[in-house]
Amino acid sequence: MFEFGTFIVSIVTFLILFWIIKTYGFAPLARMLEQRRVLIEGQISEAEQSRLQAEQYLNEQHHLLDEARKQAKDIVDAARSRADEQAREILIAAEEEAGRLLESNRQLIERERVEAMNQVMSTVSSLTVDLSEKLLHLHADQATHTEMMQEADKMLGDLAC
Repeated sequence: MFEFGTFIVSIVTFLILFWIIKTYGFAPLARMLEQRRVLIEGQISEAEQSRLQAEQYLNEQHHLLDEARKQAKDIVDAARSRADEQAREILIAAEEEAGRLLESNRQLIERERVEAMNQVMSTVSSLTVDLSEKLLHLHADQATHTEMMQEADKMLGDLAC
């Protein structure tokens, strides 16, 4: 059965309850949701700024990395150039030292060859004189013997030169 008095009380009760919920429930909830929205928008804005700053840092890092690579390449090229120059200098010095040693050894060999030839000539001369003395001692006088000795020395001297 529909009772009009109960309907009015129910409507009034509903309106009072709606006003209480709106005043004490929805308003703080709406303020909290608004604060949350503002907070989230602030965080999104900060995140965007952070992303932009990160991109800027990344670009700076790429730029610095490129500069570092260029500097490293320049350093390696300079070191390679210095190494090549030092290798050339060492090679030239080695060639000069080899030439000096070769010339020194040639001079030493020539000196030893001349010394050996002199010794050989001296020995041959001595043996020749000894042999001549033994062969001609009985047939030649002292003057002939001396003359032959001088002539033999002269001939051996010519052979040595």
